[in-house]
Amino acid sequence: MPAPQQGTGPPTTPAPGHPPPRLRAPAAAGVPRSAAPPPVVTVPVGNGPVSVVISPDGGRAYVTDYGSSAVSVLSTATKAVTATIPVAAGPWGAAVSPDGRRLYVASLGAGTVSTIDTATNAVIGTVEDMGNPVELAVTPDGARLFVACQSLNAVRVIDTAGNTVTEEIPVGMGPRSLLITPDGSRAYVGKEAVNTISVIDTAAYAVIDELTGFHFPRSSAVTPDGRRLFVPDYGGNTVDVLDTATGTVLASLPGFSLPFAVALTTDGLLAYVSCNGDSTVRVVDTAGYRVIAEHAGLNVPYGVAITPDQQSVYVVNNGDSTVTVLAGLTGLHPYQGPTGGGTRVTLLGSHLTGATAVHFGPRLATEVVVVSDHEITLVTPAGHGVVDVTVTTPGGTSAPMPFYYLPPPRVTGLFPASGPVTGGTAVTLTGTALATARTVDFGGTAVTPVVLSDSVLTVTAPPGPAGGVPVTVTTIGGIADGGTYTYVGPPDLNALVPAAGSQAGGAVVALVGSGLAQTTGVLFGTTPAAFTALSDSLLQAVAPAHAPGAVPVTVTSAGGSATAPQPYTYT
Repeated sequence: MPAPQQGTGPPTTPAPGHPPPRLRAPAAAGVPRSAAPPPVVTVPVGNGPVSVVISPDGGRAYVTDYGSSAVSVLSTATKAVTATIPVAAGPWGAAVSPDGRRLYVASLGAGTVSTIDTATNAVIGTVEDMGNPVELAVTPDGARLFVACQSLNAVRVIDTAGNTVTEEIPVGMGPRSLLITPDGSRAYVGKEAVNTISVIDTAAYAVIDELTGFHFPRSSAVTPDGRRLFVPDYGGNTVDVLDTATGTVLASLPGFSLPFAVALTTDGLLAYVSCNGDSTVRVVDTAGYRVIAEHAGLNVPYGVAITPDQQSVYVVNNGDSTVTVLAGLTGLHPYQGPTGGGTRVTLLGSHLTGATAVHFGPRLATEVVVVSDHEITLVTPAGHGVVDVTVTTPGGTSAPMPFYYLPPPRVTGLFPASGPVTGGTAVTLTGTALATARTVDFGGTAVTPVVLSDSVLTVTAPPGPAGGVPVTVTTIGGIADGGTYTYVGPPDLNALVPAAGSQAGGAVVALVGSGLAQTTGVLFGTTPAAFTALSDSLLQAVAPAHAPGAVPVTVTSAGGSATAPQPYTYT
């Protein structure tokens, strides 16, 4: 790529034969820009959710609640459940008709397929004896419904007009996953029992190929052009990419922990993969076959669905019966970075070949590499606030997309500033520019915080050695000094002098031991006593009044508590 020159303007007229460049998924018009990251929303649904599908107009998300025998209907505008539709036992797969008027639900437990009117949220038809149906898909014309029937070892075809089974296609043992290509000519059926995928000619109702070499293939996805199939290999911890024309493996992407489902954006440039093993969703650049983002902190994610505008990603959390709504990646990833620049960014789009400049506001990116017609990598220049990013090629200049320069964080408070060496203390940090905090480091041990706002985050202190350790907070904007956190060992009591006194109280008692400098309380029985810490090995306490008899003496500190080996006796 030619070295861009500072100050050179983009061409005003596209060169003949060069289409203008386009960056993926520009922000919707009228949406205010903000330096804060898009919020992650978690919505409670019914018990044991499995699958999620989005209506063609993007207005609703439908979630199958396996344990509740129901379907939760979510508004994508409000991110809230607006209705619950009772269905037969054990709903698993779901599909929406191309016109959005019908929802089809496969009830694995009951062996039925239900048809739901999406206008009234009412079940208007049921097909019985479907042999433990799992996943299902509608043909592009909406006329037929293909259903993977696990106990029948077959795929059944339902005529959606008459709501009757018209065909049964034997596919072998244990069909589970099922999808239909965008042109409707092929259906791919994954079978965990024999680790293969059957390819069905949907016109001839016959298996025309058998793809092998998988290890528990799960819910797959096909690119919009129908040329590539992305298969989560659950048992092999990989995502395999197949050429649909030849059935050969184009790439096998490692590093996925029990991948469950794949969803592709409508332009086919990104694949979102849910991983049961580490409760993450990983985002794959389908041009470069590499992971470019990871969403952690989910809870055994199952189904994944992307809104048609690619702005939101719905993830089913089977582990805690919720749905997490993630912000979809824009054409820049990451779309945030420190004001000093130096962030490595991947630009996704189309017609990017021949790029001569990438501008971040008035400044040029460095280390620009055109990976393919769909991808550019670069390093950001320094900047402030929100800037427009554009790509210039012989075909013109792309529409701008925002990049957010984030200021470095600042920590103004750490509370409490001490805790036991065993860890587990809930610590609150206050300051500014904390919204993108990734880690909080306690003397070399990094932990993940919970961000409550741009000025407050909480974290659980990890175990550490006795003494003070530095605390740092790392955000996208930089690193902040959080002060010193002191790890306190448990106290120890060896003796009480004297070990007896009047029931009227008032006696000054010396408590001898170790770890006493951080004492926060002294109890004679259950009665608090006034005390003074003279050193790490000596306390003076004033015995409170008490009825005659022997009581234990206990010392409490940030590191724990200890009881003297002998009681204090009131006389």
